[in-house]
Amino acid sequence: MARLSTGDAAGALRLEELARRYRGEVKEVLGPLVRAYCPALAAGDGQEYRKMLELSAKMALVGHACTEVAGEQFDASRQRLAILFGGCCFLADSFLDDFGDVAARDYLARFERLLASGWFEIRTPRERLFYVIVALMFAERDVLAPLLRQAILALQTAQAEDVMLRLEPARVAELSRRRRLAVLRRSTRNRSGHAILALTIFLVQNVALAYLAALFTAGALIMFIDDHGDCHADRKEGRVTYMNRLRDPERALGRIYRQHRSRLEAALAAGPGRSLLLAFLARYYVTRLEKHRVQRRRGGAAWDIYE
Repeated sequence: MARLSTGDAAGALRLEELARRYRGEVKEVLGPLVRAYCPALAAGDGQEYRKMLELSAKMALVGHACTEVAGEQFDASRQRLAILFGGCCFLADSFLDDFGDVAARDYLARFERLLASGWFEIRTPRERLFYVIVALMFAERDVLAPLLRQAILALQTAQAEDVMLRLEPARVAELSRRRRLAVLRRSTRNRSGHAILALTIFLVQNVALAYLAALFTAGALIMFIDDHGDCHADRKEGRVTYMNRLRDPERALGRIYRQHRSRLEAALAAGPGRSLLLAFLARYYVTRLEKHRVQRRRGGAAWDIYE
């Protein structure tokens, strides 16, 4: 791993400073919403709430980098929007992963209805919190703008494909190993690739199309790294992913990391946004390698929190 590029020292230092700042700011944005609409989320040991905050801080960091890559300032309004996006993603993932197969299918159908008609029938406090966050985000942007609407729909489609692969394993079970891995790899790439595009276009609605392919690459790399970190928890829960089907996933991830980083270095002009994005990816890569090793030794669940 020592041979892998981990970015410049200035970018890494800036990443650490911003991470500390955003971990405080996410509490100021999401804390009042959780207390008002779903206080049970922060009850007990508060682990789920803390994981929500950590994910939202990561979204703020990635959003900051992508905004600067697009040549814009990551002002207070964009900071708040990125944090809300993180909270929205956390809750959406919980609907898809944590309440069973029927709930996952139901969420996908109802969110599709929300996008088509603007209507979302609220059934639980968690859903109320989700809807409030979505409404706050949509109020800040013209969600009918073609680029943003396409980004949201592409993310919804990627989520639906991922869930269907999990709920209907027969879809890929009869494929050859090579074809099965190709399907799983595409699903992994699309999940976070489209998420980072949706985040970026929420933050910079006039982002130049030339940047989007590179940012999709960054998002895809995040998901490969994330799935490697969750490998043992996913296997324990019976979830099939591209990374946990590989014979030597750590070696494969090293190759994926180098390939994706090289593409980003070639595609993005030098500047603070590029430096911050590469620093984030390097830090995420190293910490998820460690998460994988820790969970291999001690076990663990997807809810375990790692900075």
